Amino acid sequence: MTGPARPVAPPLSGFTLEVPVRFAECDPYGVVWHGHYVLYLEQVRESLTGRFGFSAARALEMGYKVPVTRMELRYRAPARANQVLRVTARLRPPNVARFVMDYEIRSEAGELLVSAETEQVVLNAE
Repeated sequence: MTGPARPVAPPLSGFTLEVPVRFAECDPYGVVWHGHYVLYLEQVRESLTGRFGFSAARALEMGYKVPVTRMELRYRAPARANQVLRVTARLRPPNVARFVMDYEIRSEAGELLVSAETEQVVLNAE
């Protein structure tokens, strides 16, 4: 018996990195341990913001801290060792001193594995 087919969501448009899944990132079940997805999001966020000269390290040099104040991940399907993931981030237009980013992690074949959202605020270092 099969369930209803899941609708195929169009890929998120934004900045995309290809991230290979290493064997060490998998749990005893043979899938990526849930906490590693946060590292993939961080990697694409740093690459995206770094393109604009505002990486985490550069923000500190400029006297700012940019902590994550909210993170939400929705796991859709597991990633496995030796897959190459396409990790995409898109910055929403800011209206205050905060960043909200949407993310997707897809398999090479385009299957949606994880969707996520983070919110960061920009604070004076003091």
